[in-house]
Amino acid sequence: MRTVARRTARTVRIPWRALAHADAIAVVGNRVWVANASYGASGWLAEIDAATGTLVRIVSGQRYGLADPVALAVDGNTLWVADGTGDAVTEVNAATGALIRVIAGQGYQLADPGAIAAGGGHVWVANAGLNAVTEIDAATGAVVRVISAPRYRLDTTVYPPAITVAGNRVWVTDGNSDALTEIDATTGALIRVIADRRYQLNGPDAIAVTDGRAWVVNVDSSSVTEIDAATGALIRVIPRLPNVTFGIVAGSGGAWLVTNLGVKAVDGSRPDGSVAELSAASGRLVRNMGGPPFRSAIPGGEIAAGSGGIWVTGVNFYTYRAWLAEIDAATGALLRVIVG
Repeated sequence: MRTVARRTARTVRIPWRALAHADAIAVVGNRVWVANASYGASGWLAEIDAATGTLVRIVSGQRYGLADPVALAVDGNTLWVADGTGDAVTEVNAATGALIRVIAGQGYQLADPGAIAAGGGHVWVANAGLNAVTEIDAATGAVVRVISAPRYRLDTTVYPPAITVAGNRVWVTDGNSDALTEIDATTGALIRVIADRRYQLNGPDAIAVTDGRAWVVNVDSSSVTEIDAATGALIRVIPRLPNVTFGIVAGSGGAWLVTNLGVKAVDGSRPDGSVAELSAASGRLVRNMGGPPFRSAIPGGEIAAGSGGIWVTGVNFYTYRAWLAEIDAATGALLRVIVG
């Protein structure tokens, strides 16, 4: 495992509201977008300059339909927002913050959408309240199809779903029955459901695809299952990761994880939280960053990749101050911490 030379990260302070209730982040070009779900009142989006760490704008208002923005997806210069309690999807111009459209209505069957992915001119929404996936035409906003047949095993009513698109494949996690569903992105046809015990899917909660491999985070066992994305064959199960793993993103040659326990182990043997990198070739831990601000973070941080860096959000367990950290994807160096 590599060690990272310690360096003093730059600290940038921005208005607290930008990161107050960060539920999802995404990187579009030189901008980082943060979705803030306010749990009872209207939510909002914060746009942050990736080069300087300064706040560009807050996007809010009734016309955006951001009652409960819980997930983000990027396709080109468009930001797609899944609105949980609002049963809607909001499309935003990522360059200007302008509203393009709010997608809702009975025909879409959007019910507590908890995860969203975009690619190839289509948007895929996993609906936690309906055990279904809604496919939307990205150009027109029209519904393409709603997938909800029992054979797809889209049981997402207890565990929140995760969804990703890569090439001609869509993957959806099913945490309730410990399964992973693979769908043909062109036709919506079921390719396979992976539920074999050998895969050790145990509360699959997040997924990323890189270098022809699908990486599935098992939150109940703090492990990662690595799968051949072309064949569905098991490559390996990576057990005993640092702390409890909550999120994953694809990186160059591997995957990055955000982990957390929230409370230090009684014997002090491990930190509260960390950001870890796994090698795609070997599945081994490349590095594990357990220093501030990751160490004292409340469980459930968000992670995203883009603009040459890895971006992680969190909230300090002791002060309840929200932060956003940027990590150099090539070296693992902590570049800056943005404090709200």
